[in-house]
Amino acid sequence: MEAILKSCFGFSAFRPYQKEIVQDILLGKDCLVVMSTGSGKSLCYQVPPLVVGKTGIVVSPLLSLMQDQVMALKQKGIKSEYLGSTQTDSTVQAKAESGQYNILFMTPEKACSVPMSFWSKLKKAGICLFAVDEAHCISEWGHDFRVEYKQLDKLRDVLPGLPFVALTATATEKVRSDIINSLKMKDPQVTIGSFDRTNLFYGVKSFNRGPLFMNELVLDISKYVASGGSTIIYCTTIKDVEQIFKALEEAGISVGIYHGQMDKKSRAESHRLFIRDELQVMVATIAFGMGIDKPNIRQVIHYGCPKSLESYYQESGRCGRDGIASVCWLYYTRSDFAKADFYCGESQTENQRRAIMESLMAAQQYCSIATCRRNFLLGYFGEKSHSDKCGNCDNCIDSKKVRDMSKEAFLLLACIQSCRGKWGVNMPVDILRGSRAKKILDAQFDKLPLHGLGREYSSNWWKALASQLISNGYLTETIRDVYRTIGISAKGEQFLNSARQDCQPPLVLPVTSDLIGENEDDSALTEAGKMDNLATLKSGLSEAEEKLFQLLLEERMKLARSAGTAPYAVCGDQTVKRIALTRPSTKARLANIDGVNQHLLKMHGDLILEAVKLLSQQVSLSLDGEYREPNQRRPLAPAKFEAWKMWHEDGLSIQKIANFPGRSAPIKETTVCGYIVDAVQEGYEIDWTKFCNEIGLTCRIFSNIQSAVTKVGSAEKLKAIKDELPEEINYAHIKACLVMQSCGMSPEGLDRKTDEPMIGASLL
Repeated sequence: MEAILKSCFGFSAFRPYQKEIVQDILLGKDCLVVMSTGSGKSLCYQVPPLVVGKTGIVVSPLLSLMQDQVMALKQKGIKSEYLGSTQTDSTVQAKAESGQYNILFMTPEKACSVPMSFWSKLKKAGICLFAVDEAHCISEWGHDFRVEYKQLDKLRDVLPGLPFVALTATATEKVRSDIINSLKMKDPQVTIGSFDRTNLFYGVKSFNRGPLFMNELVLDISKYVASGGSTIIYCTTIKDVEQIFKALEEAGISVGIYHGQMDKKSRAESHRLFIRDELQVMVATIAFGMGIDKPNIRQVIHYGCPKSLESYYQESGRCGRDGIASVCWLYYTRSDFAKADFYCGESQTENQRRAIMESLMAAQQYCSIATCRRNFLLGYFGEKSHSDKCGNCDNCIDSKKVRDMSKEAFLLLACIQSCRGKWGVNMPVDILRGSRAKKILDAQFDKLPLHGLGREYSSNWWKALASQLISNGYLTETIRDVYRTIGISAKGEQFLNSARQDCQPPLVLPVTSDLIGENEDDSALTEAGKMDNLATLKSGLSEAEEKLFQLLLEERMKLARSAGTAPYAVCGDQTVKRIALTRPSTKARLANIDGVNQHLLKMHGDLILEAVKLLSQQVSLSLDGEYREPNQRRPLAPAKFEAWKMWHEDGLSIQKIANFPGRSAPIKETTVCGYIVDAVQEGYEIDWTKFCNEIGLTCRIFSNIQSAVTKVGSAEKLKAIKDELPEEINYAHIKACLVMQSCGMSPEGLDRKTDEPMIGASLL
């Protein structure tokens, strides 16, 4: 298996779970695979056919997705094709029957409608597995239920003894059970990987529709595309798609459009241009959702709250599938939360309606929370996080203001209690706002003492407060048919019992953008919300390596155009980055790079080596460099993250961080230094020049530490190293020196004057 993995796919080792799944398939076992997008699910069904020399059948929901996969596999030298309504080659079916393909893709409709003779002939030729991709489409509890998927169980009798493999990135426990039952799986091996996409930044922002926000969006995207990388903007309506497309096009951005009212030819052309990097931005409805197999998308924007958290996870998951840092932004308005009737309109059963309502509620809560968004996503899919803060979402990075909202919370909770849990949030909000609508008069709610006491705040403000009270456990929402009712939780009852209208215990909540009053200054908060997307994408390359990387991407584009394929199908961005870091001079060295397979080596090896040699000279880099893994942020303990953020982003000195007023007691400055250095080791960038200046790390000290490490014989024995050094050299100096070395930094790169501080005097 490992030999095929390297020769066909270019990888030297399987990723987590892949090898075990492949082995189970080869043993003839049914498998349910639930793994995040970008974790390598497809390789699980691509390897077995190559190992046994038989055809693997893969059912996929969209023709465009199958076409992308076939294109990419052919570039690896793997024989593959698809059967569907757009297939123009009349010989494909006959070739498939005779077993001429390693992998054959089919739509569910095609799989259920081909004549029995097709399956009979293919079984004689040799078939090794039947894979169902995007398997959540089978379940009516899933976010993208498709009736045609329900027919696939008929093929169980047609293909007895064949392992059925169901794969999806999003499946709750209920959906997983439905998939197993629907496909009549026999004692399946169930593999559930982590849902955590650590390379993705998650951010959410509320907005007001209008030219002002549209101009801001266009400006942000203009800056982003200038740095390279593809963007998808998902919209909930065709009107929004066309409006954003027009605004971006007028700004001179290379942009495509994709929605259901376009003819097939136009949609296919937009898809083709985007896949081949001839368009930088695609503005689309969710019709473009699953139909994209492009690993180097660097930004996904949702313009409007999605209909479910599953669909959001699926669509945002199209971002950064190659593992490189990428960003996901969700922009929403409060009006997005009133679309339950629209989304439930086409539901056939009560189960479907309830599933849609539950998913919609989760998506809305995701928009409103003030805590870690990654942890919320993981918790929704049943996965526990190891830390309260991920350090890679807007809520973890932005320091939100807090405010005592006990008075307002008391009014809202008391009003909801008066409604006796029979209404949604609109009724108590209308009561507080003093509405005299018919429904309020009929229920005699206008006679409540609370009627009109909340006029100073808008309806949206009160609804945003309700969202925060739900997130913090003071309120509960219940689904009744397709309606939601709101009620008081035990925690909310406890608050009300200890409060009066003129006196309440403190109830401190974060001030989200929706909770900023009309007369309040939101400049600090909005600036915090505008995180620099580009900073998130720091690649870990030196300036020269980054230039080489960009030049090699241009060379890859030329190769792709000459081959009539997409750039990523030639080789992925990660592979190009590894080439930029190692700069191989021979085919043997090129072959050792992860992602370089035999087909790439044979077809383009000489051209790649020639380009590497020429372009490396242009940027003054030597050949045959040593590979190091570029920085990727990993989870960080809250105390360490706060120290890094205060120093790197807020600009506080180490001394001020150590004595920060919010602490119960001061901490040592060396502890702060240690926290910052630990953050670097977990993939967080810092300004080394500034850091060395603060801690007084000189080239002389750097040299002394290196000598001590050599004498001790190990960089891990910090105390032994410290004992070999003068007293003025502390643990902060030692840790900084060791981490700088591991990052490929040297003191000469910062300051060549060996007897002066790299930057200045010590504060420690």
